[in-house]
Amino acid sequence: MSQTLEMVLRQTATLTPDELAASLGRARARNLPLWDFLVLERQIPEDVLANAFSKALNLPRVYIDATSVEAAALEAVAGWLAHKHTCLPIRFAGKALVLAMANPLDSMAIHDVQFASSRRVQTVVASRTDILLGIRRCYSSTDRAKVEPETEPPPAPEPAPEETCVFSIESERAEPTPSTDASTAVELCSQIMNDAIKLGASDIHIEAGASETRVRLRIDGVLREYLHIPDWMRGALLSRIKVLGKLDIAEHRIPQDGRIHHQVHNQRIDVRISTLPTQFGEKAVLRLLRSADTPTLSALGFSDDEVTLLDEALYQPQGLILVTGPTGGGKSTTLHSMLARRPSQEINIVTIEDPIEYQVAGATQVQVNVKAGVTFASCLRAILRQDPDVIMVGEIRDKETAEIAFHAALTGHLVLTTLHTNSSIGAIARLIELGVKPTMLTAATNLIMAQRLARRICAKCREPYTPTAEGLRKLQLEPNSWTFQHGRGCEACGHTGYSGRVGIFEILRLTPELKELVNSGSAERRLKRSTSSTGVRLLLDDGLAKVRAGLTTIEELVRVIRIEPEDFVAWESRKLRSLTADHLLSAAAGRTVKPRKRKRRRLADDKTH
Repeated sequence: MSQTLEMVLRQTATLTPDELAASLGRARARNLPLWDFLVLERQIPEDVLANAFSKALNLPRVYIDATSVEAAALEAVAGWLAHKHTCLPIRFAGKALVLAMANPLDSMAIHDVQFASSRRVQTVVASRTDILLGIRRCYSSTDRAKVEPETEPPPAPEPAPEETCVFSIESERAEPTPSTDASTAVELCSQIMNDAIKLGASDIHIEAGASETRVRLRIDGVLREYLHIPDWMRGALLSRIKVLGKLDIAEHRIPQDGRIHHQVHNQRIDVRISTLPTQFGEKAVLRLLRSADTPTLSALGFSDDEVTLLDEALYQPQGLILVTGPTGGGKSTTLHSMLARRPSQEINIVTIEDPIEYQVAGATQVQVNVKAGVTFASCLRAILRQDPDVIMVGEIRDKETAEIAFHAALTGHLVLTTLHTNSSIGAIARLIELGVKPTMLTAATNLIMAQRLARRICAKCREPYTPTAEGLRKLQLEPNSWTFQHGRGCEACGHTGYSGRVGIFEILRLTPELKELVNSGSAERRLKRSTSSTGVRLLLDDGLAKVRAGLTTIEELVRVIRIEPEDFVAWESRKLRSLTADHLLSAAAGRTVKPRKRKRRRLADDKTH
């Protein structure tokens, strides 16, 4: 679509070549399609843009105020769908539906309207503001008038007795008809959830504004604009969500939490609902949890050497493996991938999670329920009486959980758990703050790993590029350090240049020297200096290797990693600028490459340095 829009702008001389190039560059920098950028930044007056479309595409130019809109045409397309695509059905022309559009190049909008109305679409052009005002005026006479803006709509039907709400993409979108606000809300809720699932979103944000409600989707860790709906529709939509989650639809003053269980195309989706009162009304966030197959460690981004290192710790009869990182950094997925490598026929695997995200074959999985008294600490204490071999604790949140977990690791159990810290060395300081004795920490810990998730470059639009000067400055790199890659932006990746995510890892084993420093109470900076001298691959090291391998970009690395001066000192001392990423490239191709041997003299020089 962007290429066609560029053609329209060039053909009609709406923008000069320099202005068009600048707009394209700024749109790509903000990960926006060119049309969205022009609308948000108002680079071109709306009437000028509408006239350009009309002239280049030979389409009629209409003005909604001076056009008679037929009620039958409005009934063929739901109001939320018209608002989503900024289009307005005007009348029927034979078997075709005349549709006023601000962007007549939007093939997805035309497809959705044709599917909903079962009519062929005949396009005319109008300005965006003209269409939005027409939507508000025309649809308010059919939908909004039936329910007063300040009153709650009638509750939607309760879900099935087994608390399972089944959403079918085909059935929900087949015949959308705007009857009442409640039925339109049911339709809109289903459409939002189905689109979020198809796009691979992890969260849905429904945010109240002064005049309209914004819906955003978190895809690959970044929020994207999805839909704007009229403010008067928000109440009906939130009531529908509350009914599904068995929340109080009459309560708007306090936060509420709920859950939905449903299936789409034989895929089980668990949805956690959280509502929050804000300045302009309630905000709702829906987290989508997919109980899908657990990915392998290689699929997460681990190299062969790192997988070997993890296996050594994972097959120990006892000890503790700790994974650290921010919320949403993929820690739970990594733990489940580790558990999948341990056969459960001869051992007893028990997990404590909040929530349960993946199904582990042969394992006993326990859901935390604080209201019922099932906390991490109380459940872990009970599990120790269940003869476990491997225990996975979703998160260490307090002193009691930490003490029980380390006690279990010292008494013949293998414990896997997570903690919120920035680095592997930071986890040591955090555990000591929680009350874990340094001697117990060093005796029980097998391995500490920090990780981040960076967006992966889209394979379909990958191309060489020059990173921004700011990104190169932060990482102390030169523009010609190596060939950098990024995604140009295409339909497959939603014009973001990224598709999927790859892990960035830092794996720390406690050497005798490091254990001695921890037991003596050394500062975190000294501990980090000690790990650098032992050749530990830090987050920055692994991130730069993945940038060089063309898996992610400099901008993503700067976004997800907290960069500290000590990291560069370690990086220079190990001469990472001269390292190759052959092991990453070979892993992507399914080959195994032996690490290159370094000369003894070179190693001796590095140790001396």
